Amino acid sequence: RRLMKKQIVIAAGLAVLSTSAFATKARLEALGQDNGGSHYIQDTRSIFRNAAHVNNFKNYVVTEWGTAAATAETLTAPHAEGGFFREMGSFAYGLYMGNEANAQNTMRAGGAGFGGTGAYGAAALVAHDNALDLFFGGDMGVQWGANVHYASNSNEPGGAALKREQSALGLGLGMIMGDLTASVNLGLSDESKEDGATAGTKFDNTGMEVNFGYGLGDLQLFAEYDKDTVKFTNGTGVAEIKTERTELVVGLAKTHEVSSTARITAAVAYSSVNGKDTPATGTATEVKNTNLPVTLTFETEANSWLTLRGSASQSVLINSTETVTATTTKLTNADTTAVNAGATLSFGKLKVDGSIGAGTGAAKAGVLTLNTAMARVGVHYWF
Repeated sequence: RRLMKKQIVIAAGLAVLSTSAFATKARLEALGQDNGGSHYIQDTRSIFRNAAHVNNFKNYVVTEWGTAAATAETLTAPHAEGGFFREMGSFAYGLYMGNEANAQNTMRAGGAGFGGTGAYGAAALVAHDNALDLFFGGDMGVQWGANVHYASNSNEPGGAALKREQSALGLGLGMIMGDLTASVNLGLSDESKEDGATAGTKFDNTGMEVNFGYGLGDLQLFAEYDKDTVKFTNGTGVAEIKTERTELVVGLAKTHEVSSTARITAAVAYSSVNGKDTPATGTATEVKNTNLPVTLTFETEANSWLTLRGSASQSVLINSTETVTATTTKLTNADTTAVNAGATLSFGKLKVDGSIGAGTGAAKAGVLTLNTAMARVGVHYWF
């Protein structure tokens, strides 16, 4: 896939219709994608998967509506975040606030591990909050980009109360060379700890994500490898709880341009996810998820001010979850069918994205209700 200067084709990735680039989590989720950035649909959130995309998406401000307290990151209770991006000659830069690791925050607050079991931190541990991402990139025939992720906060009540603090540091590096894309994102550290009368409680997470992509006309090949490790101790001298998670994704997507303002994409991907929880005492639990999701998407300009999009996905042929402890259980061909929809309202350079029918009850039962016209609202302005 190619852009104007032999870069990635935005058209093949559904990213840019005739109006301008699109952005926000609402768009990606309506198209059945990971809101951390798609493998084959180009979007401003692609910068979180490959920092080199800061060269392709620039000169805009984006706001994701929500609240600072939201941790589950659901459609109806999203987290507030946003950023600013700008070109500077042959370079581009950006600043983004609030992009956080919600899965780790759930574990930090006492949730299960990646494998699905295990008691981890307490709500008293400070979450990964007030995150800041800095982006910088350039185009020298080969596009390159870097992203530094930083977060730090603490709670010092004084007296005999515990002092609690959190810090995180990450680094992302990416390149785009013609039809080839590659990136690596490193979670160098994500640590929460408390000191005081019961000193020694500590949560620590490290991780790595590697991505590759290659365009062949209207086809896009992609692959991803993830590895995360979490270690938790509940006080000085207490045995460590450990969780490891690895994920491998290999897939192919094909885009058909119905017209200059409408596209459909079909994608298939093999996904293997292993999560292992090792408790302080007792038997470890390992969960293996293997599936072959097929995703169909469409995006079209209904008119000059309205863009509609939607998706349907399902794991076919390969779809199993195996849990191994003292015994082994296996679930095969569980229902995985998912349908999503969304829209963008365009007012010149100002765009408003949202999910449609994203609530519960009637909204998910095939009924279009307008008491909530849009959920997961994001607003972006291009200049």
